[in-house]
Amino acid sequence: MKRAIVLAGGGTKGSYEVGVWRALNELGIDYQIVTGTSIGSINGVFMASGEYERAYTLWDTIRMENMMEDGINLTETLEGMLEQKDAIRPFLKKYMKNKGADISPFNAFIETMVDEEKLRQSEIDFGLVTTQFPSLKGVELEKREIPQGMLKDYLLASSAIFPLFPMHKIGEETYLDGCYYDNLPIDFAIRLGAEEVIAVDLRTEPVHPNYAKRPYVTYIRPTRSLGTMMNFDHGLLMDNMEMGYQDAMKKFGRYGGFLYTFSDTDLSGWEKEINSFTRWIAKAEAVFSGNRFPKIAGMTDVGTVFAQLEAYTDGKFPEKKDYYLRAAEIAAEIFSVDVKKTWQFGEFLQAVGQCVLPEDACADAKIFETKSRRTLITRLVEWKRREESAYVTSCIYHAMRLGMAADTEKIGLLTIFPRELIAALFLYVRNEA
Repeated sequence: MKRAIVLAGGGTKGSYEVGVWRALNELGIDYQIVTGTSIGSINGVFMASGEYERAYTLWDTIRMENMMEDGINLTETLEGMLEQKDAIRPFLKKYMKNKGADISPFNAFIETMVDEEKLRQSEIDFGLVTTQFPSLKGVELEKREIPQGMLKDYLLASSAIFPLFPMHKIGEETYLDGCYYDNLPIDFAIRLGAEEVIAVDLRTEPVHPNYAKRPYVTYIRPTRSLGTMMNFDHGLLMDNMEMGYQDAMKKFGRYGGFLYTFSDTDLSGWEKEINSFTRWIAKAEAVFSGNRFPKIAGMTDVGTVFAQLEAYTDGKFPEKKDYYLRAAEIAAEIFSVDVKKTWQFGEFLQAVGQCVLPEDACADAKIFETKSRRTLITRLVEWKRREESAYVTSCIYHAMRLGMAADTEKIGLLTIFPRELIAALFLYVRNEA
C-alpha cells in the first residue's frame, strides 16, 4: 500500500510540519509519496530526501533576514505592530520598488539548503503545486516533470505568496503561490498513486473538511493557532514544532488529550470520578431540558455545555471518559495551566487543583445560600457581566463543596456559565473522590 504525506502551505507556520515528521519517525511510519504547497513543498523536499536533521536545522536557525531585506515580523498583537513601526517605512519602500518584498535572501537561502540531486536519487516520489498567472490555472508537477536544475525555481514559484512576495517568472511563464489553487494537495497525492494519506494542515479549521472525514486520510491539524504566516520569533517556531509532534502523537494514539497533551492514555484509575461527573452532567441536562427554568435573558442553553465538552474532539462520538477529560482541560484553560507541556495525567490533575482560589477569597460563594430564585438569577447575571472566569469557577466549586449549590435546581441555573459549571463540577467530583 502506498502512503503519501501531504503538506500545507502557511509560511512560518511550517515548523509545525517538521514536528509531525518527528512523530512519524518515532512511530516508524513510512511513506512513498510526498506532495506539498508553498512552505509545504520546501518541507516536502526534505521529507522526500530523508533529511530530517537538515529540515530541523533550517527551522532552528531561520531568521527574518534569511527571508527578505528590511523584513518585519507580522505578529498578531497591536503591541507587536507598534513595536515594528520604525521598520515599516524601509520595508514598504522596497516593497513598492520590487512589487512585493525583496526576497533575494530567501532565494539564496533555498539555494544553500535544498539538495536537488538527493531528491532525484530518492525512491520517494515528490510533487509540488504552483499557480499560473494570470490564468490562475493550477500546476501540479512531479519531480520527474521538473527540468533538471530547475527545482529551486519551482519551489520559489510554489512559494510566491503575492502580494507579500513577488510573482516568480520561469521562462515565459509567471507563477503565484500554489495556495491559490490547492493549499493542501491531497487530490494530487491520490493521483500519484497514494492509497493512504497523512495530511498535515496548518489551519485549526480544515482546508479540506471533506477529506478530514475519509477513512483513508489521517488528517492532522493544529490544536491551537500557529500565529501569523510571517512571524520568525524563534520561540514561536519551536513551540509550533512541538505542537506538531504532540498533535501527531495524539492522532496515532500514542498520546492522549484533546486541547492538552498527556503521555498516558489509560484513565481506568479514574473510573469513579468519570462516572460521577457523567451523572452530574446528566442531571444538568435533564433539569434544563425539562423546561423547569426559563432561559436566563436568552444567555444560555444546556447545549452550550455539551458543545464545550465536545470541542476539539473532531466530531467523534464521545465516551464518558472523553467528557471527563474535556472537563479537566476546560478547568485547566480557565486557570491558565500550561497548554504547551506534555503532561502525566495525575500530575495534570494536581496542577489544576492547586490553581483553585481558596474559600476565604471567594466571598460571593455565599450567594447560593439565598432561597429566592429571582435574587440568585439577578446575582448570577451580575457575575456574568463583571467577574473573571477563575473567580466564578472557584466560587461555584466552594458553594458545591459546602452543600450550597450541589442540587439539581442550582446546577440547572448555572448553565448560564457553561465553562465554569463544567470546571466546577470536575473539581467537585475530584473533591468527592
